[in-house]
Amino acid sequence: MRNRGFTLLEVLIAMVVLAISLSGIFTLLKSNIDTTGYTLKKIELIEAGGDIFYTLYTEPDIEPTPGLVKLKGYEGVEYKVTESSLGISYIKEYTLTLKKDEAEIVYNFYR
Repeated sequence: MRNRGFTLLEVLIAMVVLAISLSGIFTLLKSNIDTTGYTLKKIELIEAGGDIFYTLYTEPDIEPTPGLVKLKGYEGVEYKVTESSLGISYIKEYTLTLKKDEAEIVYNFYR
């Protein structure tokens, strides 16, 4: 009469193969979650940048900020405005830098 079942060695090999497969899947999932979080931060920075950019562009006089300033209405978002002269009459270059954690977006505009 033949035994109908799995040997202990077959079960152990199957568990090792399953563990290796699952660890690969979990690595891919973690990478995907990290990428999604970074992308969501970038999207929030783009939205905040649009708000600040509109405000700065419509103001008659733009004041540079001394450093990173917290942006109201956007949790964790900080911004900085710098000004540099182009040497062409009254035209200046303004740089708007937005940061949230490790994500950063930089806008340049001229007035």
